[in-house]
Amino acid sequence: MEVYSFSDINLVATLSNSYTPENVIRQKRHFTYLYNYLGEQGLNAKTIVVEDAYISKDYLHDYASYYSLCFENYPKFCKRVHFFSSDFTLEQFKAAVLQNDNSSNHALWDGYLGFVVVKPIPVTVIGYTILKTYNSGQDLEGRYFWGTKEYKVHLYGKLLRVRSLAFQEQDHVLAACATTSIWTMLNKVIEGSHPLLRSPSQITKDADKTAQNGSRLFPNKGLSVQQICQSILNSGLVSDVQEGKLKDEYTNIRHFGNSELKQLLRAYSGIGIPIILIAHVPSNGWRIHALTVSGFKQFIPESTETQPGDISLLADHIEKIYVHDDQWGPFVRTEFLPDDGISTPWTDNDKLNSKTYIGTAIISVYPKIRIAYQDIKAIVIGLNVLLSRFHKEAKVSVTWDIRILLSEDLKKEVRTSGLPEDEKLSLLTTSLPRYIWVASCTLGKNRLVDYVFDATNIADAMIGIKTVCYFPELKKVLLLCLTQSRQKLPEVFNHPLAERYADFFIESLQ
Repeated sequence: MEVYSFSDINLVATLSNSYTPENVIRQKRHFTYLYNYLGEQGLNAKTIVVEDAYISKDYLHDYASYYSLCFENYPKFCKRVHFFSSDFTLEQFKAAVLQNDNSSNHALWDGYLGFVVVKPIPVTVIGYTILKTYNSGQDLEGRYFWGTKEYKVHLYGKLLRVRSLAFQEQDHVLAACATTSIWTMLNKVIEGSHPLLRSPSQITKDADKTAQNGSRLFPNKGLSVQQICQSILNSGLVSDVQEGKLKDEYTNIRHFGNSELKQLLRAYSGIGIPIILIAHVPSNGWRIHALTVSGFKQFIPESTETQPGDISLLADHIEKIYVHDDQWGPFVRTEFLPDDGISTPWTDNDKLNSKTYIGTAIISVYPKIRIAYQDIKAIVIGLNVLLSRFHKEAKVSVTWDIRILLSEDLKKEVRTSGLPEDEKLSLLTTSLPRYIWVASCTLGKNRLVDYVFDATNIADAMIGIKTVCYFPELKKVLLLCLTQSRQKLPEVFNHPLAERYADFFIESLQ
């Protein structure tokens, strides 16, 4: 047990080991990022506690499958470096550990910020890492980390809790960036009865029997999109792979437009599974690199203006996303640029400040989810046109928020809404599929109507389930607009099941 004040010198010293001296640590991007993240402008750490002879399950699996077979006698024990926002000495910390009751030392324990496991190997020393996020609000109130969970940390007999998402540096021997992204994503999913978390080496083995070119898997040089999806499938999930449709005229890189990417992130954030992005990052040209999204920064627009026939989407108001980049650190801020593309630390460190492109999104979902975002968006576009008369008469432009949710989460939102008690009870006792798509029609901070769809059905079916109108006085107005628009259906709603959906929207309001 060692206790140090937080400083760059002490951080370097505690992250180093006998194979990776302090001068090597100083050159690592992770040191620069962690020092800033934990420093005065970040979590404002004051004290470092070093826990020696720590057994890390992930490293132990990798040690057994690879490092133990090396001629070099690599140790199997790690050290765990803890960070606190409170000041204390070694003697004060020992006294706090001995206390049966945390109440007399609540300031010390309440100031726990998380830990970094330091692996006893050369260079790639950053192992299993749990660090608090920046301050996080509720959805639509600024910074919102939807891909995190609560971790229990046992430190010298004390139980501490941290809301975070696990991170680790890619191991160039057993895991490339794609493997680490899968590992990070699965770290969130294993909360309940879902897949057991695999170590990086096990995830790489799940991807294939050989590398893409037929070479051996270890040392690992990276995974293809198909191998990533295979590894995810072996973990009990399925993947929805989305490709960017734009092409940069100078680099010939195919990538997402900002709006399309924001829509996907917003739509699938509701189930809380981090999303893997395959990026083209500037690094002596561009190279392919995997990132894992776990949050974004978004505000509700006060008002929106759209042209006739256009649709306003809440997703377009996402300003930043927070990603785990195994070459930098956890919760790395990335910002959307005005001309399609994002700014990342790779951009900041590039001589030309070249932007980062997102080429592919790998969205992991539970197998029972069969309806994709594009299927729902097509219906909402038609519904928006059907309601155009309402927009015109009310002299407002509504905004749509399309998300996939657990039905129990929608019921929680209904329970805290201003609906009459009898309507609440009716909705709360309604049988719904576990996974639902919800298209919310909003005006500023007011949620007007929710249109609920079955996410477990087949795309060729009429999947509408229910309409929830949060302002009863709106029902007659909406019903009139939909009924009048129904007469011009072929002109305004281009969908194979347009008539059935129009009837559903009308009948669900009656």
